[in-house]
Amino acid sequence: MTAPFARRLHFVVGKGGVGKTTVACALARLFARRGFRTLAVEMEAGGRLPAVLGAPASVGTPSAIDANLSVVSIDGRAALEEYLGLIIPVRRLLSTVFSSRIYQYFVAAAPGLKELMTVGKVWYEATRREGTRPAWDVIVVDAPATGHGLHYLRMPQAARDTFGAGLVEREATKVVELLQDPATTAVHLVTLAEDMPVTETLEAHAQIAGPLHLPIGAVIVNRMHARRFTAEVIERVERAAEAAHGDERTILAAVAARATEESGWAAINAQHAERLRAALGQASIVELPYLFAEEFGAAEIDLLSRHLEEGAALPAARRA
Repeated sequence: MTAPFARRLHFVVGKGGVGKTTVACALARLFARRGFRTLAVEMEAGGRLPAVLGAPASVGTPSAIDANLSVVSIDGRAALEEYLGLIIPVRRLLSTVFSSRIYQYFVAAAPGLKELMTVGKVWYEATRREGTRPAWDVIVVDAPATGHGLHYLRMPQAARDTFGAGLVEREATKVVELLQDPATTAVHLVTLAEDMPVTETLEAHAQIAGPLHLPIGAVIVNRMHARRFTAEVIERVERAAEAAHGDERTILAAVAARATEESGWAAINAQHAERLRAALGQASIVELPYLFAEEFGAAEIDLLSRHLEEGAALPAARRA
């Protein structure tokens, strides 16, 4: 099987608050830095991904950040209208369809339509060609939080199995085949090494590998605390604080408190990372460090992308 980071289409999913968008941005930056023409996709317009990458929001049409990195946000309704524009080339007829009350009602009421068209737009970008080559070497998709994100990925299968033979079934089948192709697609799970995130990650892993039949990528454990201070070192600092006066006493006491806190988080993270490894066996697990930064910006994204580079089996850099 193709190594997780050597594939072309990467979905990044995870529980809300674990740093999923940050990891998606770091992954996109990593591929772009290695010379791959990369498209970073936000599955629900209005999120953080464009801003984190330093780009203006662009719905429907990819916007270039630099030579190797572009960004696009997807809106399900806009994706449907883009698709209809491809199969109904007569502009006047298309305008009549869009303005009809039946169409407006259908778009608002049809269950799962937005999700289906959003994943369809990802499929379109993944299969679109410019001349003799694919439009993109790599696509990184920032999916919504786990439950909602898996709902998006489930919709093409539901449409294929629900509709009889016809256009919808054929289009949905093409999308499902791409999503389930282990040589092309990887679904990466982002988590924290804490109780609830690990529990939800294991549940999502079982869903992805089981009923959804999607190719699992890496499990990326974000914000790992690793600094441990021995009890003797902390006691020495505490004794020094007791013997000191004024500002020096305050600073030493704060240092001892932070060292105790950091050691506590490191122990918690180590325990739950081991739980993850024990449950997932041979799965590819990449750990990213907790970054101490007053403001999280481009420098921190670049640093995380370099940690991903060290922890992942990556394809050779692309030559122009």
